[in-house]
Amino acid sequence: MSEEAKQNDFAAMAAPVAEHEKMTPFIGTFRAEVMIWMGPGDPQKSTGTMTNSFVLGGRFLRQEYKGDPNDGPFPEFEGHGYCGFNKAIGKYEGLWIDNASTIMQTDRGDVDDSGKRWEMIGEMAGPDGNTFVKRSVITLEDDDRHSIEMFFNHGGQESKAMEIRYTRNT
Repeated sequence: MSEEAKQNDFAAMAAPVAEHEKMTPFIGTFRAEVMIWMGPGDPQKSTGTMTNSFVLGGRFLRQEYKGDPNDGPFPEFEGHGYCGFNKAIGKYEGLWIDNASTIMQTDRGDVDDSGKRWEMIGEMAGPDGNTFVKRSVITLEDDDRHSIEMFFNHGGQESKAMEIRYTRNT
């Protein structure tokens, strides 16, 4: 393969495609209502603000979350993430980090034909160091509202761990 052909291949792989545009409704600032289940019983609740923007020419969605001060286990929660569509493997990928742990959470998945429901699967280590499967379902209700539900699977038993409802700031 000629050097020019290789450069053209790299340029084609770097160009954003329609799958990147499917992330456009997430751009903006959203109020978040968070519910976390740390075990059986009622969830812990908190609120915060998520600000999403495209970076690197629309190739990635940058997420910046700032929790409202609270009396819960994470009184000054903040987190950062990136999402994008990996053309080489034909999948969406995500990375999330926050100040509630030292874990770099990664996941990979697809969006349905409607462009409104993503399902992402990843693995992460628990506090005991053992790895378990994490499944996230992101649902785009409309341009102003979306949600994420996260499920953890320990030994074949899946349970809901978190739900966040986002509403666009107006």
